[in-house]
Amino acid sequence: MSDIAAQEMYQEPGVDLDLTAVLRAGRDELGPGRYETLICPGTIEDIPVLTFTAPWTLGDIDVLAPSAAYLRYLAGGLLESGPWEEQDIAEYLAACPGASGRWTAAQVQELLCTDLGL
Repeated sequence: MSDIAAQEMYQEPGVDLDLTAVLRAGRDELGPGRYETLICPGTIEDIPVLTFTAPWTLGDIDVLAPSAAYLRYLAGGLLESGPWEEQDIAEYLAACPGASGRWTAAQVQELLCTDLGL
């Protein structure tokens, strides 16, 4: 994770991140840029789950509509990894910020059966 985070932060990989603050508080901002905020939303079987993101909130940015390829990728991953059916996934993704009002559940569901030429 340290190497991937370093690359996303435009730093040289090879140095372990200090996870003390994020493990204690659940959040640690290493800088103002995107992917410079570490998050620990909890644990799975007592192992910390860690990710990194931007420090700004959804309300701070202009949300763009996801592309068909991106929605298909997300839908395919959800279908493969979980108990949701295609219709449930399509409804969920169509209601997410960026997609809401721009994609319908039917359009998202159709992406699962369409060859996008990828």
